[in-house]
Amino acid sequence: MINQIRRPIYSFIGITLISLSLGGCIIHVNAKNKDGDKDSYSSDVTSTNKSVKVAEGRTVEDVGSVNGSVVIKDNVTAKHVSNTNGRISIGNNVSVDSVDAVNGQIKIGERFVAKEGVSTVNGQIVIQEQGQIGGGLATVNGNILLNSVVVEKDIVSVNGNIKLKAGSLVKGDIHFHKSSNNYNKNYPVLYISADSNVHGDIILERPVELELENTSLESKIKRLYKD
Repeated sequence: MINQIRRPIYSFIGITLISLSLGGCIIHVNAKNKDGDKDSYSSDVTSTNKSVKVAEGRTVEDVGSVNGSVVIKDNVTAKHVSNTNGRISIGNNVSVDSVDAVNGQIKIGERFVAKEGVSTVNGQIVIQEQGQIGGGLATVNGNILLNSVVVEKDIVSVNGNIKLKAGSLVKGDIHFHKSSNNYNKNYPVLYISADSNVHGDIILERPVELELENTSLESKIKRLYKD
């Protein structure tokens, strides 16, 4: 399982290449234009150097931006959501295949469903109550905060804090990869509330400050580094 969970970190390069290939002129879906008419529907909603907004209740294909924000309102169904150099904001009751970002935070509302995973390179991931992640979560230099969220696979990080709160559940491992910056003595924090749980192991390739209110999880800690 350790080899398998290395894949999200290396896949960030692929995310960047995919994001840079996005191009288009559709900025709003189901928004009114200057004449009061609604914009025509498009399966893909992508933009370069502009923000993208998907209005409430829409069903779309891929949504993405380069150098702009991505905003998805409530009750939207989409496939792949991606962004490079901008934030991703997702409302309540949204269903997607996956979410990826490079140099941007990802904030997700309640009752979110992802068939696959959610990942970012330089930005935090925040998911609110009753979220369901079919894959894993991954970040390099950002924090992960989960409130009552179920993650079917692994959570992977390098330099960011991970906080599981309000009965969150990780069915895979939590894995902190080794940092390439040996001079940074600010260790990331792993916080797990008393009502949250991890079915897999807690794998540490680097020092991590542990705040485990659920003390039964201490037996799952695997330290792979030397003091």
